[in-house]
Amino acid sequence: MRSVSILCILLASTLGPAAAANMTHEETVVRTAYAKFSYASEEGVIGALAVEALTPERPVDKRYAAMTADQRFAAARVSFTLSEFIVGDIDEILDRKALELISTSAGQPVLEGSIGINNYSEPGISAHWNHLDASWQLPHPFPPSELQALQSLKLADLYQLQWQKPRPESAWQRYASYSVTVTFQGKVVGPYKALFIFGHDDKGNATVEVQDAIVPGLFSAMYEHLFPDALVLTHMRKYPVVTNWLKAKRVSGASCSSGQGDVCCDLVKLTCGLGSQDLAEGLSRLWPDPSSPIPPAPDLPAPTPANQFAAK
Repeated sequence: MRSVSILCILLASTLGPAAAANMTHEETVVRTAYAKFSYASEEGVIGALAVEALTPERPVDKRYAAMTADQRFAAARVSFTLSEFIVGDIDEILDRKALELISTSAGQPVLEGSIGINNYSEPGISAHWNHLDASWQLPHPFPPSELQALQSLKLADLYQLQWQKPRPESAWQRYASYSVTVTFQGKVVGPYKALFIFGHDDKGNATVEVQDAIVPGLFSAMYEHLFPDALVLTHMRKYPVVTNWLKAKRVSGASCSSGQGDVCCDLVKLTCGLGSQDLAEGLSRLWPDPSSPIPPAPDLPAPTPANQFAAK
């Protein structure tokens, strides 16, 4: 169980009037989390390829030495399918067994991965990009006694089990229950059940608790600003592998908010890209050191249209 204080969330959708009306705030938050997890895995690959182009004298990680760039992107691709959404007030499900709403990882591989930040500096500028190294891992074994106890555990008792204290009335208020299927490196797990719980902490800040036993690192990508400044603002953008990736990831949409330092996510395909306005503004910035000018910004094709975007 994990939670986060949300100071400000800007989530918008433009799938079309009917679909937008049917997608709740809770479902939008859930879909954004999975889309950003997938994108962060890909950003880790392009960051590594940029560093290799910048420092060709350094040996490539032996895990990737025999792989092409396309093969590395394919190996990092995480695909999710979300379905069977039910959203409502938490009181509707407090008396239900927790395992009816949250699948355990017993007998299943777990997709581990958490967000890391890579800092990069050149004269006059410091920037960063994020990375997420996803990998299948064996879950920690459940003792038989623990599995037995879980069979009868009600959702209402989950908070006390985790935090060893009674659940405040405001801690849980709304929920989104859904099914997940995850595909990564040829392995498919699911469908299994997962749950987001929405509420407020004792200071009144909005909170979200993520209950996905198969993708425990999902939470780490939810509120990170994933726009890859270092790949757009520095000399790294001159390398063909980076230029081509920027072209491929350029997207546009009415709700793809600019100036947020984040990515725009298609909540139907569960993919994310770089907002066309943010990307154009970043590529147009001049290098601050006249002795080391940044190459001209690469010509970009028309941005890819998207059905639905969410931006922080």
